[in-house]
Amino acid sequence: MHLPLYKEALEQALSIVPKIVEQETVPLAIATQRVLACDMVADRDLPPYDRSQMDGYCVVAGDIHRGSSLEVVDSIAAGGSSQIKTKPGTCVAIATGAPVPLQFDAVVQHELTDRGDLEGTHVTFDVEQVAVGSAIHQKGVDAACGDVLVPAGTTITGQHIGIAGSVGRSDLPVVREPRVVILTSGDEVVAPDQTPAMHQIRNSNGVMVASLFNSFGCEVISQRHLHDDVEITIREVKESVSMCDLLITVGGISAGDRDYFPEAFEAAGVEFAVRGASIQPGKPVMIGRVNASLVLGLPGNPVSALVCSHLFGLPVVRTMLGARATSSWVNLPLASSVMPNKRRTAFRPCSIVEGKIVIPQWQGSGDLAHTSQTSGLARLPMLDHEIPAGELVPYLGFQSLS
Repeated sequence: MHLPLYKEALEQALSIVPKIVEQETVPLAIATQRVLACDMVADRDLPPYDRSQMDGYCVVAGDIHRGSSLEVVDSIAAGGSSQIKTKPGTCVAIATGAPVPLQFDAVVQHELTDRGDLEGTHVTFDVEQVAVGSAIHQKGVDAACGDVLVPAGTTITGQHIGIAGSVGRSDLPVVREPRVVILTSGDEVVAPDQTPAMHQIRNSNGVMVASLFNSFGCEVISQRHLHDDVEITIREVKESVSMCDLLITVGGISAGDRDYFPEAFEAAGVEFAVRGASIQPGKPVMIGRVNASLVLGLPGNPVSALVCSHLFGLPVVRTMLGARATSSWVNLPLASSVMPNKRRTAFRPCSIVEGKIVIPQWQGSGDLAHTSQTSGLARLPMLDHEIPAGELVPYLGFQSLS
């Protein structure tokens, strides 16, 4: 069976993703990392007045030349009023951020003056000439009233909170978090807090996937482990897709006699856009939809689950939220030579040391321990020969929603 390359598989997956239209309003204090549901607009010109960019003196530019001395007739502090009366040929002391009176067209910083005489009544300027508008942050130059400052679909970060405060918002409309159900599977798997028998393993996948999708901006509403029973699996899948936006299954999707998720998906009416991809690890990955719920079937090997969560899970969640789905791959040199996979694109957990990609030795996709010090994925092309040290390959850092 022909399997699509990663780019093709991702495009097929994103083409069926339902977008969440419900929104909620949250206080600014907890809005970070949420996705903005509506454009944030300026409620007035920014800045709302001509403001001084530094401490100094408001002047008429044409009055200033080297050695000129002007009477200081008033002073304006930040928060003070610019409605003052002056006479021609005078200046006014001003603080950074204070409003510049309309009768002046420039500000000269203290450093270009003698800072005034002892009485503070006159100041001498040490500059040949001053340009009109110098050191003035002009009204409306940042944005005009009604301008879109932050578009809908933006993942909210610290600067967006600051912008919200500047336009009078104490809360923001955000897209509702996708509700996620996680089903892990396998008779050989026990809970992390249990003592496993020699033939058993602890359920690292459940907690890992839940943590990842929480960081992607989801609400994990249920996390359950299923034993290898076809009837139970069918029932749980049907129940889950009726209560969530995204059902994530882990394991049980290959061709084994006790891999029951594909049968359960069919019974639930899931229509799949992706049934495997030409990648290593993660080849068996499945992505489909039933009604308004998306299904992401992750392989059971933990490195495969980790890799596919980033390669497919995060873009899927971003698309659900109406945010930018593309990930930021950057080309970096390999620290040492590496052997790729000649039949599939390899995505290897790696770290960055002194600007170079370091790919640790691994024992296959069951070896989660080797990812301990890694920070992202290196994408290795399909080749039948070793990639030499220094060769540039794409790198994607492990990410959250931002």
